[in-house]
Amino acid sequence: MRKSGSHFTVRFLLPIAAVAGITVAALAGFLAWSAQRIDAEAMSRDRLLLERAIEELQTQMFLAQEELATWDEAVEAVIANDREWLADNLGAAAYDTFGHSRSLVMDRKGNVLVALRDGGQVRSKAIADAAADILPLVEQLNSVDADARISAYNAGVADEPPQAMAFSLFENQPALVAAMPILSYSGNNAPEVGTEAIYVSVLLLDAELAADLGDQYRIDHLAFDSDPSPEATALPVGSSSEHPIAWLVWQPDRPGSRLLQAAMPALFSALLIGLIIVGLLLNSLLRALTALQSEREEASHMALHDPLTGLGNRSLFRTRLNDSFRAMPAGEPRLAVLALDLDRFKQVNDTMGHQAGDELLTAVADRLGALMRPEDTLIRFGGDEFAIIMPGITTHAEPQKLAQAIIDTLSRPIGLAAGQASIGVSIGIATAPDFARSETEILRFADDALYRAKNGGRNRYCLYRFDIMPEPARREAELREALATSRAKA
Repeated sequence: MRKSGSHFTVRFLLPIAAVAGITVAALAGFLAWSAQRIDAEAMSRDRLLLERAIEELQTQMFLAQEELATWDEAVEAVIANDREWLADNLGAAAYDTFGHSRSLVMDRKGNVLVALRDGGQVRSKAIADAAADILPLVEQLNSVDADARISAYNAGVADEPPQAMAFSLFENQPALVAAMPILSYSGNNAPEVGTEAIYVSVLLLDAELAADLGDQYRIDHLAFDSDPSPEATALPVGSSSEHPIAWLVWQPDRPGSRLLQAAMPALFSALLIGLIIVGLLLNSLLRALTALQSEREEASHMALHDPLTGLGNRSLFRTRLNDSFRAMPAGEPRLAVLALDLDRFKQVNDTMGHQAGDELLTAVADRLGALMRPEDTLIRFGGDEFAIIMPGITTHAEPQKLAQAIIDTLSRPIGLAAGQASIGVSIGIATAPDFARSETEILRFADDALYRAKNGGRNRYCLYRFDIMPEPARREAELREALATSRAKA
């Protein structure tokens, strides 16, 4: 009996135990490999999102500077040495609207004319030491090449003024610093080339900015650090990856590791009860991987969509706009961007409360979504700002028709839990490639048209057309428009 029992153990139990052990070991190795791969993909996704976030900061800095520095009244204020006007209209606007913590107006020699900290004017001496850090940017704008670009902008040949931008220290804090000459938008009162004042904006890379980026891109514990620990997950920020001005550190999501921890009890059970549990584990693994894929898809969706309305966010907008330009043929209008800004939204928020404001934004998103074509992309930028990408158009009438439909539908009262709300909407429309030749241009043109719509009385739309363009570009656009109209009639 003892020999028979020993034979049974050797012949049957040991092979079964060996198969079970090998199976469990193989499963454990597969799970560990899968967890490591999934964690690496999640970390790679976070890094890509943060690289885009840094690029977006620079793009927004350029657009903000261009909006404030190319201003006829600012040129006149510099000439008149009206420092109060410059402080109220440049510095305060940069802080309130764009979140720029520091703003300066300097002359070509680097002397500070006006200095602001957190929207309030301070004495130039209080910021003189930090202003020395900006001199390299000022020197870039004192170059022959910069003067040539200023001349081209003043003559209407170039659409964008020169700008110097860099990540550097300001007041011993890491910051994104940009400098641009103060120029005339109309060209009527353009100062002599080489005598322009320099407008400087400073965006501090601080905890508040990191928190905003973390909320926007759904990344946990995001922070700027000048000296992260070697084991930290970090992205260098600055022109040099070897000597960055700061590091963007975060706590990476590890969905694979969570899965592995959840599966360990099942692995031990499989080791004890053999092949049956192995089969159950395989089935459990399939369900877990399916759930993990759903979680990743949901995380990807959340990274590209607004959590309140479910509409796309800025990241999705940039991706879709880039795809539209890449696939767009030259010639007639093929693409339109509509920039929307709700009128009287703040009044609803102030009188009915923020919950009513959120309810109103959701209702607006539903009404707008009902007007979209399948190929259109509806975006919420944030606050009461929306945008629409319309690909595949052939005439300007198509985006104008949509804009009028939007105005009509949002002019109707909206029922909320706190009562009825009446709002309006101002819309700016820009098209490509007949006018805009790049993503930056179409955004700037749409914002310009929106600005004109709001200044023209609100609850209306305005199309960016050749009547506001320089004369050579205007004649070219008129010819393209005439050809497009004749083809449409034919």
